[in-house]
Amino acid sequence: MAVKNISTRAQICGRSANCHGGHSAVEQSSYISREKMYCEYDGQTYYPKYVEDLVHTEVMLPENAPAEYLDPKFLWNAVENAEKSSNAQLARTFRVELPNEWSYELATEVMRDYIKRNFTDKGMCVQFAIHDSENKEGQRNLHCHMLITLRGIDEEGKWMPKQKKVYLTDENGERIPLIDKMTGQQKVDKQNRKQWKCQTISTNDWSSKDNAKKWRIDLTETINSVNEKMGMTENFWEHRSFKDQGLDIVPQIHLGEKASAMERAGIHTIRGNINRSIIEKNAIIMQATAMIKEATKTIISAKAFASMGAKQIAGAIKNEILDMIHEVAKRKNERLSLPIIGTKYLRLISNRADMQSKEKMEQFVNNMGLTTFEGMKEFKQTEEQKYDAITSERAILYDRQEYLEGLLDLYKKYEPYIKNHKEQWSLSGRARKMYERKHMPELIYYDEYRKQLKAMIVEPDKKITPTAWKKELAEIEQKLGATKQPYSETVFRLASVEVLEHNKGDLERLLHNERSAREKQEKSVSKRKNISIE
Repeated sequence: MAVKNISTRAQICGRSANCHGGHSAVEQSSYISREKMYCEYDGQTYYPKYVEDLVHTEVMLPENAPAEYLDPKFLWNAVENAEKSSNAQLARTFRVELPNEWSYELATEVMRDYIKRNFTDKGMCVQFAIHDSENKEGQRNLHCHMLITLRGIDEEGKWMPKQKKVYLTDENGERIPLIDKMTGQQKVDKQNRKQWKCQTISTNDWSSKDNAKKWRIDLTETINSVNEKMGMTENFWEHRSFKDQGLDIVPQIHLGEKASAMERAGIHTIRGNINRSIIEKNAIIMQATAMIKEATKTIISAKAFASMGAKQIAGAIKNEILDMIHEVAKRKNERLSLPIIGTKYLRLISNRADMQSKEKMEQFVNNMGLTTFEGMKEFKQTEEQKYDAITSERAILYDRQEYLEGLLDLYKKYEPYIKNHKEQWSLSGRARKMYERKHMPELIYYDEYRKQLKAMIVEPDKKITPTAWKKELAEIEQKLGATKQPYSETVFRLASVEVLEHNKGDLERLLHNERSAREKQEKSVSKRKNISIE
């Protein structure tokens, strides 16, 4: 099992020059949500610099927050307008790394739960956005940005102050006068009111230095727990720094938005050079990891090729889909590109990085016997019919499962009072009346829960049959288990087709650009020759 150090970064977004988390909450919201936004405070319109890496974005609110704050434009403009100071702190930014093996759906579900437990349940408003990007080496980077409010919200939905004044008291609980050093008398203000010693304290503990560590630990434990449940135990995520673990590995520094953009454009920066130096010094330690990753790459085996039918072998010799894969791989460092937005099936896949593998996609094309894009279109239609049938069946099973689980949960509350009902009717006369007075709460609970159960049961006979419910629930779980593999296989095949379709369009665009460049160059050469002849 490999140990992976989690990457997190928490900063303050504020108007002061030393706030490295940004200087406008609206600008930060625009950045993470990849959406154009107007800031009422500074009158600027902020434009997103990228859109292709956005997986999901939403706003989560505590109970007292106005519903209109679900729109990030309303939320962050309200935050900006609530702060009057020119150096006010506006929000907290928090960026966290996520496992690249997670599906987009899983990442979204886990982050909702994490944010609810750590932030919104404590009164904070949070906008989060999940991004998935890829570097020049083809390494994926699934991560989540969070923008978190600093002020609480009162019961009327109004912003609360960040700080409050508390008067200091002596041993008798009396306020301590504020003494003028010159006169030795108690100070008074302009309205001739006496002044007392006081201090300013925060109205909440959200800015405590311990929180960043708690959030990091909680996220690490959450990731490890989810990975264990999903059977993804190749990596163990570690919240401790390299130093705390006793390792000599030097962590890389954060590039920042501008340096990252310059590095992507091929321009070396000071921060980029520092990281390159760090990477070089850590090369010995990282070499083992690189060797493991290299060893995991697979190619079509001789056995797989031998098992191909005549049609597949012919397709392997002349195959327009394989030709497309080869052409894309030549131009993109032997890897395919992935569509991030506009996908229906790829977002359900966990091992998306495998679909960038030239060899894996060649293997898929050969195994499915695909040779033409027209044939792939027909294949997709067939698989979509299978997907619709399986998901329809699973939806019916899930609905019934939820219904039965609801009945059994309610029955658990009802069951303890059945004995009271039986004891009540085993008695008669005065003895029954005495029992009813003594056990009135239990008998009321029996009647109430029985009434709720009867109302919840959809079957016409309205019978309470927990044994039958449990038996049917077990059968449903078995049926769902039987659909799991066909569902996963169908989703994988459809996601693979989405990747191939995306790369086909990508290649057509690249070829068009290359033709245009050649034609432009040929015209330029022809023009120079004509000038020379003249």
